[in-house]
Amino acid sequence: MLAVSVTKGAYGRCLNLKGELDMETLATLERAAEVQEGERQLEINLAGVSFIDSTGLRGLLEIQRRWSMKGGEVRVINPCPEIAEVFRLVGMEELLDCSDQSQVTGGEY
Repeated sequence: MLAVSVTKGAYGRCLNLKGELDMETLATLERAAEVQEGERQLEINLAGVSFIDSTGLRGLLEIQRRWSMKGGEVRVINPCPEIAEVFRLVGMEELLDCSDQSQVTGGEY
């Protein structure tokens, strides 16, 4: 199960995820991450994500690709230590813009 709540800020929106990001839940994230007219920034807050599989990793890259094609930016913020380690092991930290700070809402989570 994956729950998505949205925080809007002056510079875009942040998707706050809670649960598992895998083959069964990726469609939920993809719907929430659709590019909306006039948006330039999307943050995906992984603080509440307890598990991610290869489908979830691929989905994050696909979301980033879609936003980039429309001139937007995607940042992944606050992965827990276990998810951050998965990113490091598979080289995702070099492919995604990752941070512990939100630019959308102007602070930490």
